[in-house]
Amino acid sequence: MWDKLEITYEGTDQVREAKIDFLTHEYELFRMKENEKIDEMFERFSKIVNDLHALKKTYTDKELVRKILRSLTPEWRSKADAIQESIGITNVTIDGLRGNLKTYESTIRFPSLGEQKKKGIALKATSIQEPAMGESSDEDNEFGLVIKKFHKFMRKEYERKGKKHGGPPKCYGCGEVGHIKPKCPNAKNEKEKKLFKKHRAYIS
Repeated sequence: MWDKLEITYEGTDQVREAKIDFLTHEYELFRMKENEKIDEMFERFSKIVNDLHALKKTYTDKELVRKILRSLTPEWRSKADAIQESIGITNVTIDGLRGNLKTYESTIRFPSLGEQKKKGIALKATSIQEPAMGESSDEDNEFGLVIKKFHKFMRKEYERKGKKHGGPPKCYGCGEVGHIKPKCPNAKNEKEKKLFKKHRAYIS
């Protein structure tokens, strides 16, 4: 009977040691996953630690805190360094570390109210500026209509003066006879625009 009990407990001890070795290996290789949330990481970590604790394998808060800080992804490295420098590993519990990291996580994943307001203002400004192309197109159309009216007006004036003086109209832009300056093929768009600005008030 004693031999049987000895073999049973010896086997149980071997299983226990094997479990401890396996869980300890998981503990040592533990790392935060890419894009993993703090709560999700701590749940995985706590599962390993609790299973080890059930097998009488325990760690101090200092050891757990150091392990978590070393397990963080590179984007958290500056925060981990700041905690070690400002608070110190010996002055923070594992629960305190979790709360500290969650607070920092909220500032990373969710923009502040001020940033949201800035984005809202930028969006409104973009919305206001978008119709500018349409407004420019309307102005161009208006400019074209006014130019046509001006050409028509000037043609009538020159035709009237030509009849009065008994000769064909003469272009005062290029000096040629047979057309007027507003209809001159050598005229440039810039000259027409200047002419438009000069006479717009007169013909409106």
